[in-house]
Amino acid sequence: MSMTTNWSSPETGQREMPKNTMPKGSSLMTSDTQAPVLRLDQWVPYRLFIISARVAELVADYYGPRYGLSQAAWRILAVVGDKPGMSARQIRHAAGLDQFAVSRALGQLQHLGFAQRSAAGRDRRRAEVHLTAEGERVFRDLSRISLAIETELLSTLDDDQKNALGTLLNELDRTSAGIVSRGLPAILGDDGADVPGASGRKDE
Repeated sequence: MSMTTNWSSPETGQREMPKNTMPKGSSLMTSDTQAPVLRLDQWVPYRLFIISARVAELVADYYGPRYGLSQAAWRILAVVGDKPGMSARQIRHAAGLDQFAVSRALGQLQHLGFAQRSAAGRDRRRAEVHLTAEGERVFRDLSRISLAIETELLSTLDDDQKNALGTLLNELDRTSAGIVSRGLPAILGDDGADVPGASGRKDE
């Protein structure tokens, strides 16, 4: 005879999970006497990072030797190729790089003849970044490589899964930006009283 466990709440009649039971695949391990412990291989941010790092390394093996680009320079070339005329500040936010990394990578792109800066109309204090003709050629080549890798990465997903993945990634992107804006103390509540940055991070 098979036996089933009744997890219904006597107050609500709704099914509840036992306190010492975690969903399969959770990044946390816990017990009645032990605080939650991180399982890195199941932690969602780490899993996303590993996927990204693998693909980024594969692309870097192509653009590094072929064009002499650093990873930061490749990201900026892709950003500017997609949206020409951005300022260094806009590039910094779009590429997820700090000011020093952007300045150094832009210098590399200019040195290689792939990008150039020009004054933004009458506002000479604001410089726009554009790709040169050679930079456009490199961008098209790297687009071909990158999109081929993406196609292969998603090849086991059907159209519905791809659409769902896009929706989930958009939501995670939005939520992660909100987490950074709020700051760690706000996320931890009472446990974050001694954590620096109580006011959260602000856009520079």
